[in-house]
Amino acid sequence: MTNSENVPDVIDMAARAWMNALFLFAEAQPGGHVRRGVSGTSELVTTAPVPFLNGVISTAREADAEEITAFAASPHLRSVPWSVQVRGEEVDERIVATASGHGLRTRMEMPFMLKDLGEGDLREFPAGGVNVRRVMSDESELYRTTMAAGYEGPEEIFSVFASRSLMEHVSMRAYVTEAEGVPVATSFGVLVDDLVGVFNIAVPPRHRRRGYGTAATAAVLSDAYKNGARTAFLHASPPGVPLYRAMGFGLAESWTVFVP
Repeated sequence: MTNSENVPDVIDMAARAWMNALFLFAEAQPGGHVRRGVSGTSELVTTAPVPFLNGVISTAREADAEEITAFAASPHLRSVPWSVQVRGEEVDERIVATASGHGLRTRMEMPFMLKDLGEGDLREFPAGGVNVRRVMSDESELYRTTMAAGYEGPEEIFSVFASRSLMEHVSMRAYVTEAEGVPVATSFGVLVDDLVGVFNIAVPPRHRRRGYGTAATAAVLSDAYKNGARTAFLHASPPGVPLYRAMGFGLAESWTVFVP
């Protein structure tokens, strides 16, 4: 269990760092757009064709329903699939109504997990026959195809994640995990001050349950620790929670997400 678990100030800091990481992502993309409100609401357009990476997001402990309603009317959101996201499981009915009014009627819970980093997170690769290495934009195709296979989606959807602006970004690192030369997983880290966000943990179905997702995640944590990060954060899918718990992540809170 991470020492950060259920410490409100640390969770607040990590939630803001997650938002800042997505802002960096959006600002690195042609057509990206960001806006911050005074009450903790953000408008985010990363251009990624994924609702979770575009939309109206509150990182406040108590979301401001009026600010969310105002931001949801933005014309910038009309060009991408988007979502409304708030912290916690109890949601103001006015926010529910706003989401529904924009066709976002599917409600999901998204676990937000934290981990304190320490010397134990330093790992050297390759290890155990598995090689995890950072990749740059000259290997964007390898990264994109491996990630697409892991998420079981069309490759074109993942082009934005393999763009030069991200893979060469000073605060970001992309990784490919290989076993005997075969790509078996991807991962991605975004350094925000002394925190690191973990993203894009994707393992193709035929390679799952062999520890590759753990190795891919560990590489992000190890490099980030060397570069000054002391807390890691991520949003997990429900099936991914056991993997991250086994690595020392604790469930800080659940976020509520409204998608089409």
